[in-house]
Amino acid sequence: MAEFRVIDPHGAMVATKDFASAEAAHAWFIDSIADDSELGWRMEVNDHGQWAFFDDTEGFTAPVSRRPARHRRINCQM
Repeated sequence: MAEFRVIDPHGAMVATKDFASAEAAHAWFIDSIADDSELGWRMEVNDHGQWAFFDDTEGFTAPVSRRPARHRRINCQM
């Protein structure tokens, strides 16, 4: 399980909770800020002892959690 936390627009931590999936953590995050329309709320994940921004478009943004880079092969004919 991973530990997630909610950070308010002023940088204060307002809640932490452990989840087995990023989807469940994201749903909890949405419920946590449902009554506040102020911009700047964010969710972070504890990635091996370091808090990292959680991005719902590509998953975790911490270096340990990034997907491996794909390398394209270029077929050069001479």
